[in-house]
Amino acid sequence: MISSFRHVGVVVKDMESAMRFYCDYLEHEVIVDFIEKGDYFNRLIGLVETEARVVKVHSPDGIYLELIEFLNHPVVDRQQDSFASIGCNHFCFTVTEIDDLYEKLVDRGVEFISPPLASDFDPVKTCFCYDPDRTLVQFVEVTDPDLIRDGLK
Repeated sequence: MISSFRHVGVVVKDMESAMRFYCDYLEHEVIVDFIEKGDYFNRLIGLVETEARVVKVHSPDGIYLELIEFLNHPVVDRQQDSFASIGCNHFCFTVTEIDDLYEKLVDRGVEFISPPLASDFDPVKTCFCYDPDRTLVQFVEVTDPDLIRDGLK
């Protein structure tokens, strides 16, 4: 039985760019940084003689991302320039001071779909940006905790 949500895995083209975005810009902390290879790994992911650099980083609440850079296997680009793409669409961080975060990231060259917008149905401000590999990342700031629906805090 499921006991909790564990992590999100994100395949990246360039680990240094990904770490700059997630660690420097979004203030995640590196838990481990290692090379994954061998029979177990290859059987697990269904590939042959593959090596990957795996960096696990966590947010302030302890939820972590697993960043994966394949070192000797080609990666395939997905067309994620549309929010309507099939597959994993995005992941989301709860934040404070979303407008300040937006400005900070824009100043660092991060591309956003829109600036933070007030929701029509929840007491939140939210926006989406692209990470260095064009994975969609959402930020949500709860603007009125007393009005947010249970389960969405």
